[in-house]
Amino acid sequence: KIRNTFRYLLGNINDNFEIINLDDVNLHELPELEQFILHKIFVLNDKFKKYFKNYDFHNLYKELLNFCTVDLSAFYFDIRKDNLYCEDKDSIKRKSTIKVLNIILNSLLKWFAPILSFTTEEIYKLLLKDKKSIHLEKFLEIPKKFQNEDLNDKWTELIKIRDICNISIEEKRANKEIGSSLEADLKIKLNQKLKKITNNIDFSEICITSKAEVSYNEDVETTAITSKAKGTKCPVCWKIN
Repeated sequence: KIRNTFRYLLGNINDNFEIINLDDVNLHELPELEQFILHKIFVLNDKFKKYFKNYDFHNLYKELLNFCTVDLSAFYFDIRKDNLYCEDKDSIKRKSTIKVLNIILNSLLKWFAPILSFTTEEIYKLLLKDKKSIHLEKFLEIPKKFQNEDLNDKWTELIKIRDICNISIEEKRANKEIGSSLEADLKIKLNQKLKKITNNIDFSEICITSKAEVSYNEDVETTAITSKAKGTKCPVCWKIN
């Protein structure tokens, strides 16, 4: 899983790897999802410093593996893969994703260097041929501005809604009613209390479906109904319109 995470990053960054000056990152220019991932990096870096100082490599490894598996592979990479492949090469959204992928890759290399010494050295020399060794570099200092607890609380709720939607989608896939999630049309019912945090959220993007409609009611719990999308399949993005 860790090696596949590195492969995904290397494949999408291609020849565009650069060491991003984290202090120069303008968070207001990035979409919320990217800001959320940067918050995750800030939190994980704090944990890294604590575990590393206490020689607690077992829990350090578990935290890093969980980040690769849950936060990246099953969430961020999954949502942004269509953006990387289908958006215009110079679009703001795609450039924002590439910038965050660079930050993720540099962060993972520094975090994993004491644990996967040969793997990180190989990747580092592949990316930066003029550098001597990753083991001569300093650990990361993540700016305090990356921390955003309010955004974290918001996206934690959004992920819960996404999980409910995914269960509904998987049921249809299991019954062979749809193939990929892009063949799905979602109808999501939410409590009125969730309107503030979901008002400008495109659930078709974060659930990777062709369509997603949201309705609100004071007395309902979160529910999602999946049906097969009707229309014509786009040959580029595979969405049905």
